[in-house]
Amino acid sequence: MNGKILIGLAILAVSGNFLGGCKKESAEKPAAPEQATAPAPVPTAEAKTGEELFGQHCTVCHPAGGNIINPEKPLHRKKLEANGIKTADDIIATLRNPGPGMNKFDEKTISDQDAQAIAEYVLKTFQ
Repeated sequence: MNGKILIGLAILAVSGNFLGGCKKESAEKPAAPEQATAPAPVPTAEAKTGEELFGQHCTVCHPAGGNIINPEKPLHRKKLEANGIKTADDIIATLRNPGPGMNKFDEKTISDQDAQAIAEYVLKTFQ
């Protein structure tokens, strides 16, 4: 079991390095190291679809609706329902107060409107 957790963490670390390197080059000087490692705020002025938001916040751990940390808890409807998650509100509650291994997404990270869009996307997409 510990080996699986270590493998999952290694995959996350590698994924983060790849995703972090996909930025456009700019002429601006890089930020100080403390600032460079802080998570970027999520822009709320421009509307994004549930699919875009899911891709931004969730795909790293839930590719194609799976779950790289806990394969027994993918996002497919039957498994969600087996784990007591049946509605968009249930998904939002899990985003706000997740179990072990999942990042907590508070209202500052993902607005209520964006959380609703993600939840509806998950329910519609991962049958």
